[in-house]
Amino acid sequence: MAIISQNDLLKEQLTTALADKMPFIEKKVLDAVFSIIDKLDTINGEFSGGPLSLDTLLQLASAIDQSLVAGGYADSVNLFISDFGKVTINTSQLLNEVGGFEVTRLQLSDVERKWQYFTQNQLLRSGVAQDFKTPILKILDESISYGGSIDRAKQTLSDYIVGNPDKSGRLTSYSTQIARDSIRGMQGQQFTSIAENIDLAGWKYVGGTLKDTRGQCFHWVREMNGFIPQDQLAYEIRMAYKNQAAKKVIDGIHKYGGMMPNTTIKNFSSNCGGFNCTHTAIPKRKK
Repeated sequence: MAIISQNDLLKEQLTTALADKMPFIEKKVLDAVFSIIDKLDTINGEFSGGPLSLDTLLQLASAIDQSLVAGGYADSVNLFISDFGKVTINTSQLLNEVGGFEVTRLQLSDVERKWQYFTQNQLLRSGVAQDFKTPILKILDESISYGGSIDRAKQTLSDYIVGNPDKSGRLTSYSTQIARDSIRGMQGQQFTSIAENIDLAGWKYVGGTLKDTRGQCFHWVREMNGFIPQDQLAYEIRMAYKNQAAKKVIDGIHKYGGMMPNTTIKNFSSNCGGFNCTHTAIPKRKK
């Protein structure tokens, strides 16, 4: 059905649109931090001013905050969150066309607003402070307070903030995972809010399979032809955990792994194949 591919495309477009703005912001943060540490006392290329002072720590923290603002980070996140309504429209169509339900967007709007709040908190408030800002300050504190090499500190900061040829910058990777998990979590809860207490035939499991597709997702999409019967779902989840622990690999490529803790038949449509999963589990009611 066209709506399935349209939904997959929309989710990836929203995530990519947010992630593509992060390298510019990461570079602003890195430049601001470098401009401050370049002025600190050094001897023979090593920090020599003693433990990092509170005033300098606060100056660095403020520079990070100001760079996020100047780079348009909050605007980018708010634009991403405002597009959740597009996902909700797709959810109602998927439930109607694939699942056999009769659902309007209004019935799903409360879940949408809740996930907008969750996502805003993770990307703009406590989440970004804990996963981006605080680690930067800890790198700086350790390097400066213990007289480390300024060149080594800059390399560590650069690898963390903007990344290197082997990995993305921290803000890019963090925002990508949160974006994917939030969209999938919201849509999954919307599915569950309609499907709970209704006799289901099972779950249509859809999405592409690439070389890095996890074993459990490859199994559900390819080996089970994209459909998990409701009476088999609990078993499939147990086997995903078991195969993950056993480090099972399908066809020498698709490794089991990445399952979210405590995935059950109740939250399967939100968790799907685990962290950063791009697949969708759509409930199908019995005819």
